Amino acid sequence: MAFPGMSLKRASVVAEAPASIERNAAARAVDEAAIVKVPAVPASIADRVFVSADSTRSFAYFAVTLRLMADDQATALSRHHRTKRGDIGELAVGTGALTPEGVAHISAAQGVEISVDARHAGLPQFLTWIEDVRGLGIIPKVRRVSAQDLVAVRESRRVEPSKEQSDLKTLTKARDLISDAALVKSSDIHIRINEKFTEVLVRVKGDLQVAEKYSMDQEEGDALVRSMYTGLATSKEGTYNPREFQDAQIRGDVIPGSGLSSVRIIRGPKYPEEAGCSYVVARLQYETATGKQADPSKAGNLQLRKPKAPIGDIELIGFTPLQQELCDRLIRLPAGIVLATGPTGSGKTTTLYNLMKRQAQLFVHKAQFTIENPPEYPQDWAVQLASDGDDFQARLRDGLRSDPDIIMLGEIRAAAEAVAAVQAAMTGHFVWSTLHVNDPFSAFRRLENLDRALLDPQKIADADLISGLLAQRIIPILCGECKQPLAEKPEALTSYLGSIVGTWGNGERLYVRGDVPDCGCCFGTGIIRTQAVAEVVVTDEEFMDDVLAQGINAARKRYRTRKDADKSMLGNAMDLVLAGMVDPNDAHASVRLRQKREGA
Repeated sequence: MAFPGMSLKRASVVAEAPASIERNAAARAVDEAAIVKVPAVPASIADRVFVSADSTRSFAYFAVTLRLMADDQATALSRHHRTKRGDIGELAVGTGALTPEGVAHISAAQGVEISVDARHAGLPQFLTWIEDVRGLGIIPKVRRVSAQDLVAVRESRRVEPSKEQSDLKTLTKARDLISDAALVKSSDIHIRINEKFTEVLVRVKGDLQVAEKYSMDQEEGDALVRSMYTGLATSKEGTYNPREFQDAQIRGDVIPGSGLSSVRIIRGPKYPEEAGCSYVVARLQYETATGKQADPSKAGNLQLRKPKAPIGDIELIGFTPLQQELCDRLIRLPAGIVLATGPTGSGKTTTLYNLMKRQAQLFVHKAQFTIENPPEYPQDWAVQLASDGDDFQARLRDGLRSDPDIIMLGEIRAAAEAVAAVQAAMTGHFVWSTLHVNDPFSAFRRLENLDRALLDPQKIADADLISGLLAQRIIPILCGECKQPLAEKPEALTSYLGSIVGTWGNGERLYVRGDVPDCGCCFGTGIIRTQAVAEVVVTDEEFMDDVLAQGINAARKRYRTRKDADKSMLGNAMDLVLAGMVDPNDAHASVRLRQKREGA
């Protein structure tokens, strides 16, 4: 069925229309009938019905403003509806002017929700009134509710209009954002709602760039995301809930002329949740057969700029110059897993924070995600997902599906988490994580114990997969004002520890904690500060061959004999002891002293 003046080539007409719609005679005709007053509810059922709006814009107005129809099309549809009456949405679909999804978006934009006591929904008075509403070109959302729920709806709407009504301006902005991103063939849109502002980034040719045109405050960002989920999505996980992780999908024909087949949405809260922070990743999928080439000239629609790098120095306190160089090599790798090992309280999280910050400074175009239980350090440049422990694997799945380049898992505790980390590295991600093992090389045994089938060294002993290992402890540094030479206080060290220290060098410069209660520098503790003592391992094919052919113990010993390898954590701790900076007793408590052997 068709009617005069209506072109059935819906997508092509809209695609040819300019971004800012030219107003003409047809457009003025649309505007003249733009405001539509909702008919009054019959008095006999007025207390059984609640209408969310007294008036709205016409169907034609929204069809044009949302760029679903051209002006002359909308005018012709309105004229045809005036003769046919009935449901204008069904008429638009029946004539081929709109898809059902397009009609749904116009209905959402009109925002006329009608709640009716379910016991009275079939009364002739109500049904006749609904037909009158539809006859004016309004597509109402009719909800049958209980009498109790109707009272609740009345009270809630009296205080605050429904947050699920899609504001037209915001809905248009959401549509424009996706359209503008599609013009430059963006693969992903990242929306980060922070405490005071919302940042929108688009991934173009693999790099994230800030879309300055869409910068806004937190409240505007919330409205944008709500419109995208509620007003544009054609399938979704229930009612929009900012506190929940939800998926949705927007069909490509909702954004006509974009060349998109669909847009997948992953959204949820991010740290700090109590401040209303959240994120959205919209993954754009294009029609391969009819897809258009990117148009670089359209980048101005987004006002793209390079993301800002986090400011501040990197503090790897206690790391030797060689260790800092090795860490610099690790953070520049394109993919792979780097595992930080050590017990709780050994400073692993602090070190990872600093290394990720340095990565963000070097690679501002990459997306960082963390999954932590709970987040310990705010990372303004990253999306931090908080886990309560039980939902760690669910948050990990959310993070891996959210277009990350770099991902940090607070701790690998179970087989599923370890396997997910390995798979993430295999698919080109850079992964940071931690393991509770005492020795970095023991990470292979720990992973194998989690899942002997999937995490066997024969499968994961690959330098492109396990790229680095790091062990760390926190060690106390002696107060320079009150520390005492061991020679003046020999009873401070047992003969057992003394014999071990003797295998590392002479004890002429050994010092122990002083005993000066009124020391103005350390307040009688004998300790001026603490710092890390560590070992950094950058894996390679030779090392992995040794792991497979000779086992972990032999591979460890052989690796440590290399000229370019870091010393063991024990060796680095003993350097501090022999330099008179650390009490041998404190070194033993942190690292456990052993006799010097080859490769230490």
